[in-house]
Amino acid sequence: MSRYIPMALAACVLLTACTTARPIPYAWGNYSLSLYQLKKEPSDANLQAHKQVLVQVIQASNRQSMRVPPGVYAEYGYILAREGQVEEGIKYLDLEAKTYPESAVFVERVRAQVSQSPSEKEQSARRKEQGQ
Repeated sequence: MSRYIPMALAACVLLTACTTARPIPYAWGNYSLSLYQLKKEPSDANLQAHKQVLVQVIQASNRQSMRVPPGVYAEYGYILAREGQVEEGIKYLDLEAKTYPESAVFVERVRAQVSQSPSEKEQSARRKEQGQ
């Protein structure tokens, strides 16, 4: 019995050495650090830096023939829409819904929010204030 223990141990070591590492499914780049900086110190400069990181993540994913990580298209589209580039932002929101169909309900809500005219946004804000 005692001579089987070293053989079993050796077999375990050999089998674990033969496993292959799973490839990383997404190219995140510096996304985490950039988002942390934006949340830690919200400023226009940090927003623009984060926006540039989102562009880099999208480009790196395309170069490596990988899917863009979940939420990146939506976040970039939302930022564009908030900056006044509504049509371009909606394009990226649609890309998010196309890439990740399970996000369609969320994307539709964001689309509705960014598509509202300024007067509709004011009316919506007033309704929320009156309801509270």
